[in-house]
Amino acid sequence: MADWKDILSDKEEQLTGEELLRYLHHDIPEHEKDLIEKKIQSGAFESDALEGLSRVQSQETIQKHVGQLHLKLRQLTAKKTRKEKEKIKIFEWMILAILILLFICIISFIIITLHNNTTYNTGLNLSGEDYYNKYLPGIF
Repeated sequence: MADWKDILSDKEEQLTGEELLRYLHHDIPEHEKDLIEKKIQSGAFESDALEGLSRVQSQETIQKHVGQLHLKLRQLTAKKTRKEKEKIKIFEWMILAILILLFICIISFIIITLHNNTTYNTGLNLSGEDYYNKYLPGIF
């Protein structure tokens, strides 16, 4: 492999599981057998894969292990997407809470500023019923 980041660059040189099984069971012609042996010699993992497959007793066991691996892989990837969705929901709630707090702060600032302006402009410190009667007539 020339480029370590491109792990699939020599995919055409890799052996498939099907080819390895046929090689193990001697179900291939002689010229294909020679090609597979060359690939086994040149590949980094093919000899290990062949050794592992030769230790397995039956085809059903291999299929069972492959099925379990696929199931586990699907479960792991599904959990990651579920966790990512939960993180997004939490993030959305945090943004909403921050916006609500910001809105409350702005409204409070406006109310305090208006209250201070009315107190300074009138020169009187009206409180309670007098304030509401003067600035909000007809409500009470």
